[in-house]
Amino acid sequence: MAATALTVRAAALALLASPLLALTTASPAEAAVTVYPVPTSSAGLGRITTAPDGSMWFLEEDANKVGRITTSGQLQEFALPPTDSTVDGPAKGMDVGPDGSVWVTTEHGENLTRLSAAGALLNNWTFDNYDGCVGDSCPYGGEVRVDPTGTAWVTMNYGSSFIAVASPTSRPIAFTNSPECDDVLGEAADGSMWCQNGSASAQDTITRVGADANSGTTYPLPSDATYPNALAAGPVGSIWFTRSSSGTMFTSPSNGSVGYLDAASGATQIWKTGSRTAPQDLVKGPDGQMWFTNGGAAPGIGHISATGVGAISSVGNYEPTSLTFGADGAVWFTDAKNNAIVRVTTDQLATTDIDLGDGVTMIAPGTTEPPSPGAASVGTIPKVKGVTPVRRGKVVVPVKCPKGTAGGCRGRVGLELAKGGKSLGKAKAYAVKAGRKAKVTVKLSKKGLKRLRPGKVVKVRVELTAKGSTKVLAKRTIKVRRAG
Repeated sequence: MAATALTVRAAALALLASPLLALTTASPAEAAVTVYPVPTSSAGLGRITTAPDGSMWFLEEDANKVGRITTSGQLQEFALPPTDSTVDGPAKGMDVGPDGSVWVTTEHGENLTRLSAAGALLNNWTFDNYDGCVGDSCPYGGEVRVDPTGTAWVTMNYGSSFIAVASPTSRPIAFTNSPECDDVLGEAADGSMWCQNGSASAQDTITRVGADANSGTTYPLPSDATYPNALAAGPVGSIWFTRSSSGTMFTSPSNGSVGYLDAASGATQIWKTGSRTAPQDLVKGPDGQMWFTNGGAAPGIGHISATGVGAISSVGNYEPTSLTFGADGAVWFTDAKNNAIVRVTTDQLATTDIDLGDGVTMIAPGTTEPPSPGAASVGTIPKVKGVTPVRRGKVVVPVKCPKGTAGGCRGRVGLELAKGGKSLGKAKAYAVKAGRKAKVTVKLSKKGLKRLRPGKVVKVRVELTAKGSTKVLAKRTIKVRRAG
């Protein structure tokens, strides 16, 4: 069935029936952000990945389904074998093989299910009772990844942690010397599988699983955040990972980082993304950078290069869960909270537009080094709801200074037309204390005021620059209206 395309456009936000979206007729190729609601409500959206034919499959963990969406927005859902439990999350892990078949761990990890590229059931194996437990509650299959040969690798957890492997013609098997593996599983560029170590006392280590699934080499990670959240192939090193501190019922995940490990030396390179961040899912983009979903207090999409240059950008009010790249070059992600598949073009994700918090060592685009604790910051521009009035030739712009910014934030606010880039007046200097937000009043020039038609809503780009510099360090598009 064709999904309804809901396109986020700044100029239409004031007309919304929903607080998030405006209904438009723009095609995905034209839209910066396009949203496809999933027909099944409260589906529990999980992983999304791209198939060899360019379509994208996603997991509906709570609905016990998988979905398929094309770059033209055609969305279908397929039911998995029925579960005998009413507990949430019967579908746990998913991947797509080189032949287009879809592998899913189902029945709360008891089964390994394989569907055809058309969604037809091909196999539905029950894992052997490796641990000798009683009843049908074990073992527990978690993540699944399919290598270039079509072999599926599955992390198993219950009384012990290990790897099981299966092929299209062979049910899952496990070996006596299989290394301990927890549910974090990823495939490196050389086709090898890596996992988080399943030992309770060593989950801050990662393991390279042997090609025979009967051996493995474990590598320690430095004391940085906590356990890995995701593992994936990257542009350098042997395997890339995301990490963060776990949240509680009262706090969000925090203190995020992204990095990679070199198996030959055991050395790691890690960049901290900020105290308010929690990088989660991780993929290598067609541009060679690592792209990740970010949770915590600053949800969005992040990217980072092999040299540590990166940014994290918000995508409206959406909270990305898992991401992939479509054949159209755009980022497609699942949003479990809003029960939708979201497409966003990478030009919307070029710069950081959210408060990352303290301790950032990731290098901002256009700079050569990370911010130092004593360095001055221009701050950020919070989201502006609705239309900002132009009163007496002046526009009021909010500027926020993150907590812990030594010396506070200072710079200059400039305004220009979003379309055409024509200046609206002289930039206004400001200073904001750390952890505070200020309203900066910018006076328009006579020529700039004439560029705003009375009564008409106009998109204006707000830009923050450092004193004595013309380099834009933060920007946001707002809507303004000059009184008639």
